[in-house]
Amino acid sequence: MPEKPSVDKKINVRFSHLGLVVSDIEMMEDFYTRVIGFERTDGGMTGQGVIMTFMTLDPSEHHQVFLVEGKPDEELPSNKIIPNGPPVLHHLSFRVDSLSDLQTMYRRLKSESERDIWTVTHGVCWAMYSKDPEGNAIEFFADTPWYVHQPYLKPMDFNISEDELFSETEELIRNESGFQPLEEFYGDLKQRVPEKQNA
Repeated sequence: MPEKPSVDKKINVRFSHLGLVVSDIEMMEDFYTRVIGFERTDGGMTGQGVIMTFMTLDPSEHHQVFLVEGKPDEELPSNKIIPNGPPVLHHLSFRVDSLSDLQTMYRRLKSESERDIWTVTHGVCWAMYSKDPEGNAIEFFADTPWYVHQPYLKPMDFNISEDELFSETEELIRNESGFQPLEEFYGDLKQRVPEKQNA
């Protein structure tokens, strides 16, 4: 059996993109560009004769999500933890800049369709979960200024004011395990994970 290579040296690995195999690529492109705000950067037919579309939210990344035709016509079984959820992909997650932006996205999704939206706090963030038009689970979240040990989840009402959500969350998590300012948690994490290199 060959000797395993050493893993002592930290390598600066950064997540780049995710590919989704879809049934209706035009519908899915419309949702991700019009509703979420992705910019289409490229697209066309592959050598195998299927259509791909590339999209990004980051001007330094050619694509962060690409869509490709080819999802099976038959219904795939759900995973074991999300009722009627996708078989393998747990969820796609999108960070927004503020709680105000998160509430705006919440109202946008509510007006977009009748798909269920689940609104919560994880202590470290406020989050909402829903599905895209083909049933892939999606999350939008905004950081709180606090940290508590994970996993942590409590339902929250995103229809109340931003100030009420903020104060209710702080009151809810103040006595939870690990409670501390988020910047202290990340200060420790920076000692264990290498900084990203500047492009």
